[in-house]
Amino acid sequence: MAAINDLSSQQFYHGTKADLKLGDLIESCNPPDVGERDRMATYVYLTPNLDAAIWEAELALGSGHGRVYIVEPLGQIENVPELTKQKSPKHLSMSYRSREPLRVTGTVTELTLYHGTRADLKPGDLIEPGYHSNYGQRKKATYVYLAATLDAATWGAELALGEGRGRIYIVEPIGPIEDDPNVTDKKFPGNPTKSYRSREPLRVMGEVMDWQGQGHSPEAIKTMKDNLERLKQLGIEAIED
Repeated sequence: MAAINDLSSQQFYHGTKADLKLGDLIESCNPPDVGERDRMATYVYLTPNLDAAIWEAELALGSGHGRVYIVEPLGQIENVPELTKQKSPKHLSMSYRSREPLRVTGTVTELTLYHGTRADLKPGDLIEPGYHSNYGQRKKATYVYLAATLDAATWGAELALGEGRGRIYIVEPIGPIEDDPNVTDKKFPGNPTKSYRSREPLRVMGEVMDWQGQGHSPEAIKTMKDNLERLKQLGIEAIED
């Protein structure tokens, strides 16, 4: 497989539960679900996608909370072949690998919070609870929802009710936030999508303008909408407790 040599200016991330410091080396190792074809080779994994690193940090083996590091590969990197052959991965994963260590050059300590919707808002506007949910009978929601991964906010924009194009806003919660029980501790442990909710409004700080190119495929959106319709028919409602 050809190595990738044109990403020297790209920032890379690595998700893990290891407690590391600047200058530490992340040595190569195989993830537990690696295919038999790759067990003869040992790699360390990285990604330019912050959301994917967040996923890996949450799903990583070990105790403690997930951590995301900014890393510098010390050798050549290549695409992970399992991902390049998948049309719709079940979840985001670190998409590059290397046989050489990664040097920790920084730590991601603060995450941007997003809200996906179809509402046309401007900085300073408040997003209030009380709008109709995308789930079940679409009753008025007690909470307002937000996420620290752009992928989760993208789903919110693509599935939102109403007319107009989907929009993703950078938001600041005015009150406390908590894990969204509708998506956490279900298919995957923890909160890998970094999805949250609040009873208090969210203040719009800005808008993400270039997310459409990273949106989900029409097939994936249709599958998700079909699943939501199935939940509606089964009478399954959003958890509002």
